[in-house]
Amino acid sequence: MKLPSLLDFDVIVDLWKIKPDLYIDLRPFPYGMIEQAYAYSFGGEVAVSSKEELATAIGEKTKVGLILPNNMISSKFILVPPEKSIEEIADASFGQDCAVDSFFVGDMGLDRAYVVNAIDSASRRIIESQLPLLESSIIRALPASFAVSQFLVSLKDVSGTFLVVETRSYEIYLYACAVMEGKIVTLSSDVVKANIKEALSEKILFMNHKVVRFYRADSILQVFVVGENSPMPPDEISDTVLSALRGKTKASIELIEENFSAIKGAWTFENS
Repeated sequence: MKLPSLLDFDVIVDLWKIKPDLYIDLRPFPYGMIEQAYAYSFGGEVAVSSKEELATAIGEKTKVGLILPNNMISSKFILVPPEKSIEEIADASFGQDCAVDSFFVGDMGLDRAYVVNAIDSASRRIIESQLPLLESSIIRALPASFAVSQFLVSLKDVSGTFLVVETRSYEIYLYACAVMEGKIVTLSSDVVKANIKEALSEKILFMNHKVVRFYRADSILQVFVVGENSPMPPDEISDTVLSALRGKTKASIELIEENFSAIKGAWTFENS
């Protein structure tokens, strides 16, 4: 994913061959009482700092990779018929004012399957206002669901459809994903910020329904609860997930105590 308006290259280059110098998770973390903070890494340890402190850590020519909330990136699974190109469909679906990026998943009959990611103009302005940057180039932007899933598949044997429950200090992110042709595709995503126990159950039930309907496969049978800080005890999350999946005997749940899994997953992706 590229943000063309922030790039300044004199020649045409393939940005996927350029590795960012650092990744920033633009989903805010708690920081003191009044500030928002972001997690970032130059490929080693992950640090958390305020926007002002982050500005001092980033050099003028730093190539930046971003991890964004899924609601800032519109991700769609698209089937392209033989007579069409992905570029035609992307332009028609998202418009040329968006930052659009696509990758090939595999052949499905005569059609070709792609995942297309896009950032609309309003989200782009929000992103740019959050960054403490003046001239730095935005090389890549990844949906948080994709980055966290990359972290998971580097540790676990993941196949088919699966659910990620990413716990943070004051909210829980939900990602229904699938591994298709060796690539990770986000089928649905959501976030729970209030009435967590009740909302969590309802949203998991709905996401499982969407997976069955859109993926045309079995329901979610693998669940990963990732993170160290959570507004809800892990045991209660597990019970809620199993209840929402209607007590399927095949459903498995694994707890993975790991902070900053999205950034670690982003670097896993860059180096894979």
